[in-house]
Amino acid sequence: MHQRHPLPTGPARHTVARGSATLAALAALTLATAGLITSAPAAHAAPVPAAAPAHGTGFAPDTTDQVQYAQDDVYAAGDLGYLHRRANADGSPGPYTWHAYDGTEQTLASYGGALPGQYGYYGNGSDTLLTSPQYSGGQAQLRNTATGATVDVTVPDGQYVAAAFGSTVITQEYNDVWQIARLHLLHVTDTGEITSDIPVDPPSDQFFPKDQAVLAGDGTSALVRFRHATAIGLLDLSTGALTSISTHATDDDPVYLQAALSPTHIAVYHEGASQARVVRRDDPTGAQTAVNVPQSTTGTAFIGLTGEWLLTTYRPPAGTTPGPGGPLLATPLSGGTPLTLLPSAGPQIAQIPAGGAIAVGEAADGTWTAHVITTAPNGRPTAQPL
Repeated sequence: MHQRHPLPTGPARHTVARGSATLAALAALTLATAGLITSAPAAHAAPVPAAAPAHGTGFAPDTTDQVQYAQDDVYAAGDLGYLHRRANADGSPGPYTWHAYDGTEQTLASYGGALPGQYGYYGNGSDTLLTSPQYSGGQAQLRNTATGATVDVTVPDGQYVAAAFGSTVITQEYNDVWQIARLHLLHVTDTGEITSDIPVDPPSDQFFPKDQAVLAGDGTSALVRFRHATAIGLLDLSTGALTSISTHATDDDPVYLQAALSPTHIAVYHEGASQARVVRRDDPTGAQTAVNVPQSTTGTAFIGLTGEWLLTTYRPPAGTTPGPGGPLLATPLSGGTPLTLLPSAGPQIAQIPAGGAIAVGEAADGTWTAHVITTAPNGRPTAQPL
């Protein structure tokens, strides 16, 4: 289960140092659909690696005893690259590093997100990174990974940062007893100016939880928790429209909900359940598909999506010594036997907004490296090392 951290009495109010460079290339983000930003310059917009033939979809032998393991945590993925933190040779934590799909890298001094199962996780999915602390007031700092430039956004008084997806900053407004009264969508320009502030109220039969309101997102939508785990919300980042999606959760604690957002589907899973629920993104209140989630006695299942497949890795209990984990599996949404994409993998799956995902695990030669998970032309999933 989640390693749950207590919520502070109230959000800390910090001021983030202003970056020296303006975000002149925030236009490089892939959020043109919001009407705020143009596409990235071609020099930076390296495409997500194409899917390989289907023969790369699995491994027969288990070579865990030969794996060259190094702890490598994946925090976020965008259409241009992914954010990870690989341990140094001596095992100490390495720097936050943005690895572009063209092979170039940027080192970050800080990052405002967290890993699945940790307090503050929000499933970031874009090429903009929130580098200021979550739940801070005063200012939010965004980093454009296409250029490495940063921009500061002055957050309205009484609002606290919850997440950032491209040109949209999601904030939380608290009431007198530090409950989330509503969310806000702040639309920002490439210089950090707020062009609109859209308040988002919960449905009349729900309210937002006190912690970890944002589950996942990309440049156009976000998935948010409610206080009751019976539903999650699909939030349109342009208009603020909020659509409730039933979860069929096995209990009422929303902190154990997971969700994944792909260009075509939404998956929601309550940890410990035998099935995830999947619905088409263009019909979120329509018919749901129940997909079996393979279970493990050594870890909690963590889900993702690629094409018509549900991805599963396994997160070990809190306090477990890092090491090669369970396999990365892919289960067809239509039902059937799961495929093993990697014989051993880390516990994180980061969704790529344009489709596919990033996961770290054992390559065929025993190296421990990031893989891009996509679907081949025949529709089968494949894991290719980056």
